[in-house]
Amino acid sequence: MHPWLRDLRHDLIKRAVWPARDLRDSGEQDVEALRRGLTRLTDLEGRAVSAPELFARMRADAPRGADCDAFARALQRAVSSLDLPWPAPLSAVLALEDAFDALARSVSEE
Repeated sequence: MHPWLRDLRHDLIKRAVWPARDLRDSGEQDVEALRRGLTRLTDLEGRAVSAPELFARMRADAPRGADCDAFARALQRAVSSLDLPWPAPLSAVLALEDAFDALARSVSEE
């Protein structure tokens, strides 16, 4: 896996998707846990940052050919879904896994 993808998975995907997986598996409905996973991240300097802000910063170093636009749209859908009725927020955050997989394929296909 490309190092940029590995960093994206570690710094953003894990923080957002793992709480969503836990909620899916437990049957709980905790939008605030999803919100924290998308809005309370830290950048490389330890400063608070949202997932869209972190991705915008990381995007500058994306490998050539990476379909960042599609991933950015999925990330925006996840953030926008937080104010929708359950289970829309859960589904949108879990969809980030598929969006990441597609992004990874776009890098691999180069």
